[in-house]
Amino acid sequence: MDDLQFRRSIYADPKNQDAEVIAAKNADPARAQFAKEIEQLDDQIASALNVPVPDDLCNKLILRQAMASHQQQKRKSRVHLALAASVAFAVGLTVNFLQFSSAYADIGDYALAHVYHEEGVFNNNATANVTLASVNNKMSTFNGSFVQNVGKLIAADYCRFDGVKSLHLVYQGKNSPVNVFIVPERGEVAFSQTFSDSKLNGQSLTFGENHVIIVGDKSEVLSQWQKNLSDNTQWSI
Repeated sequence: MDDLQFRRSIYADPKNQDAEVIAAKNADPARAQFAKEIEQLDDQIASALNVPVPDDLCNKLILRQAMASHQQQKRKSRVHLALAASVAFAVGLTVNFLQFSSAYADIGDYALAHVYHEEGVFNNNATANVTLASVNNKMSTFNGSFVQNVGKLIAADYCRFDGVKSLHLVYQGKNSPVNVFIVPERGEVAFSQTFSDSKLNGQSLTFGENHVIIVGDKSEVLSQWQKNLSDNTQWSI
């Protein structure tokens, strides 16, 4: 595992327990220190975000508003209370939307954005040295495995696909890398079977509880990639 793959693995999952990641940390003190620092930062962020809200906070806020309104002008107290309730309701809706809504409504749109975000990281002429055993070790997280290689695999690593731990496979294509994402099913993100823009095409399949998303440039025959993946992938229930 090279340094770029190691760092991407740690950024994607600071508590990564993959055998290759553990071996890389044991072999290099600098990598082990980097992983430790990222994990500490992740814990600090989680702790900072974990701020308990008192059960009676809403009641206290409304009471304070009511008392202030009463002291200023009794005849406007009902208006102030109604305003406070409206604000609390609006804030609740906003928090709920930010917490549960996806940044992208369509997995195709997100797949394209993900590929463009990492454009230039992967070289189509890079040595394909990811072993079948290595990728199947990661595939086991998603209850799947490859019977045999479906192409020259340049990279295989976990990633965050719109916030969900997924698997990102990068294969050598005709002119540029072909990206394959194994993404657990998410009800709040719309499924798109085909998608494209001026440069890239994409296709999506569903196997059990996972989506398999393929993205390649206009020269790639994605239907053939889809067939190779379907014929050479086993999924367990």
